[in-house]
Amino acid sequence: MTKANFQGMTKQELRAYVLKHRDDQEAFHALTDKLREEPGIEITSTEQMNELIEARLDEADVRDAYKVLEEIAGLGTTPFEDIKRELGI
Repeated sequence: MTKANFQGMTKQELRAYVLKHRDDQEAFHALTDKLREEPGIEITSTEQMNELIEARLDEADVRDAYKVLEEIAGLGTTPFEDIKRELGI
């Protein structure tokens, strides 16, 4: 099995990898290193780093869920606006 090249991945690619391989600690740490490199983000504690990563992963999950909702609405069974209203979004 070939080991993934985390340093060669973009932040977006690495984030997608972490979402698919949530137990991969090495990938998690590589993502935190990339997040530390972002201007304007100063990480001062492990708790803050975990909160930042969880927030980013939650944002990605919401975007994925929203995309699925759009696909379901495209089937024509329930209007998309009705689905959003029911979910409170």
